[in-house]
Amino acid sequence: MKNLRDHIDLTAEKAQIDADMKHAVTLDFGPYLGYLAHYGQTLARMAGEYRQHEIARRILTEYADEALDRANGN
Repeated sequence: MKNLRDHIDLTAEKAQIDADMKHAVTLDFGPYLGYLAHYGQTLARMAGEYRQHEIARRILTEYADEALDRANGN
């Protein structure tokens, strides 16, 4: 199990989120909604690799929201 302190930037996870959100915006409306509805499970798996998983989950969720906004051109 990783220590969040040693990976505070969560660089690998954020890169994956960026790629995932860029993919999400290419989907038709129905699949887009389904993809995003289940993306919380992906974030939970990413955060679950850390001892401080609740903090990691909060950081990754906020980042995913921002990444989706960027991918949508906002």
